[in-house]
Amino acid sequence: MPKPTKKTPLEFPQSADIWYFAIRKLRAWITPEGEEPVRPYLIITLNLSTGMILDLTVGEKPDPQKAKDTLFAAITRPQKKLKIQPQRPTWIFFEERELLQALTPALQEISVETKHSPQTEYLDEIVKELEAHLRGDQPEISGLLAGKKVTAKMVGNLFEAAADFFRAAPWVQLANEDVLAIRIPPQNKPFYVTVMGQGGVEYGLALYKHWADVEQMYGPHDHPLETLPPGGSHSLLFNEITEVPFDDLEAIEKYGWVVAGPQAYPVPIIFVPPDQVRRPEGEEISWYEAALRAIPEFIQKHWTVNSQGEALPVEGKILVMAATGQVTVEIKYPAGELPLARRQAVDQYPLEGKDELALPFDRRSMEGDMARMFGRYSDRDIDPKQEKAQELMYSAWEERNPAKRITLAHKALKISRDCADAYVLLAEEEADTVQRALEHYQEGVKAGERALGQEYFKENIGHFWGLLETRPYMRALEGAASCLWQMGHKEEALQIYQRMLRLNPGDNQGIRYFLVDLLLTLNRERDLEKLLKKFKGDWTAVWLYTTALLAFRKGGSSENADKHLRAALGQNHFVPEYLTGKKRVHNQLPDYIGIGDDKEAAAYAANHLNYWRQTPGAVEWLHNMFSSLPPAKASEKPVVEKSKKTRRGKSGL
Repeated sequence: MPKPTKKTPLEFPQSADIWYFAIRKLRAWITPEGEEPVRPYLIITLNLSTGMILDLTVGEKPDPQKAKDTLFAAITRPQKKLKIQPQRPTWIFFEERELLQALTPALQEISVETKHSPQTEYLDEIVKELEAHLRGDQPEISGLLAGKKVTAKMVGNLFEAAADFFRAAPWVQLANEDVLAIRIPPQNKPFYVTVMGQGGVEYGLALYKHWADVEQMYGPHDHPLETLPPGGSHSLLFNEITEVPFDDLEAIEKYGWVVAGPQAYPVPIIFVPPDQVRRPEGEEISWYEAALRAIPEFIQKHWTVNSQGEALPVEGKILVMAATGQVTVEIKYPAGELPLARRQAVDQYPLEGKDELALPFDRRSMEGDMARMFGRYSDRDIDPKQEKAQELMYSAWEERNPAKRITLAHKALKISRDCADAYVLLAEEEADTVQRALEHYQEGVKAGERALGQEYFKENIGHFWGLLETRPYMRALEGAASCLWQMGHKEEALQIYQRMLRLNPGDNQGIRYFLVDLLLTLNRERDLEKLLKKFKGDWTAVWLYTTALLAFRKGGSSENADKHLRAALGQNHFVPEYLTGKKRVHNQLPDYIGIGDDKEAAAYAANHLNYWRQTPGAVEWLHNMFSSLPPAKASEKPVVEKSKKTRRGKSGL
């Protein structure tokens, strides 16, 4: 028996109803799995006579054929949940005139009249609710043109200056802590600016109206919100398109404002405590424009560094052409003396749902079990007080409550002043400045030297860390070196790290990774080459990519350099995305990384991104080599989870 033929829309009864068809680009973003974020379209069919939504779809923008199919489906196959019979309306109103013209012939064939009649008020309510749902009910941020005394030309000039600034990449020379004092007449006093971008996480400018705000930002604090100035936190960030207010996106399309790249949309914004956001006014936008034009030129003409990689004091006047005319921008570095930043080895904020503070598992707590099972000391006489103090510290490493850990450390020092681990814990968890942490670590070094004795060093050099009693001393050394580095005493830090490798050539603590970073900072390429050869069996991104970079620095894109880079790319093919700027470094790095995975790539870029940028042609060479390779396959090397090593990393077991 033949199947019944499908009815055409003309064969269904016609009602006197008026329908409405519209396509709206939503002010929200969705990210399909494995794809880039997109702004979806709302395709909606309404029955204006009954107020019923006949069809609502969120997805790609339909072409005229797809739009026709959607309308005809609403006629012939209405949704079952609507409980209505198939029928043709008498009229269909269209929001878009172009779509009306495209579909009118097909609709006239089924005796449906058409008309251009936007029903904006009714549709706006539906769209507004849907957009809020897709944004997770986060409020929309207003556009720049909503600011007081802001014009489209003014914002266009700002975007142009921001694009030039982004292409100049001044963060290659400027660290996040390099504060510039910038005065632009008619200002009487300067504002203070830091350029973000050297770490690869955020790019742009942070602006402080008063020096006290800078000190508050870099001084001791228990929570990031405490650093917000009373008048608000001013910044101009370079963001991806998904982080740009929709009013600005529409203005970019309307006025043709310049954007340097997909991650370079300028977003000037002010966060006002406790939870308000506002956009800059006309005068603030003009100030940003002049500063963005002046900073790259100031760096090019005046910025110099010494052999330690430290910037030298400098002042300069830069003449720029801005929207308001020719402007002289006065820039001074350093803007002032920063307070020693608070150093926190671990977050000490309350965990959700907990009444007390708690710390994650501390690997050092395992040493107590090892000592009890295998013995902590070699065959030598040990001061009973020293041994009792260390037992308390094993308990401290096992304790999850920070306050109790600190209390145990103080008790250990009352028993024996030669307990190095007690000083280490106080440096990590009680010290509120880098200077104070350094003092604790240095006391720990002295305590370790007293506890072990001079003869012990002579007899056991080369075997430290393998002997449990040496570990508190080695931890104190590592902490002291890290603090010295943060405070700018790089040569002193270098000497400590090198001493640690002599004491423990096997490098259980991963000191070689700190040394790679430090030797690159100091431009000590010969020493770096020796270090890389000493641990040539190291199969990590740090080792292979640094080897490739050093080979490129010596001979450009040579056969040797290309060989090393291919090896690095084979070990971890995620690294190029971070070094070329396609992906940004994660704001929060994971505690553990896998050899060859994306986490390792992000951790490598966090410390090494700028060395590639500072090497002329290196990033382009990497990009070209990576682009020429076939799609990456799963690494044949086993994935090994390891603790990440950063300049402030903890000692491992």
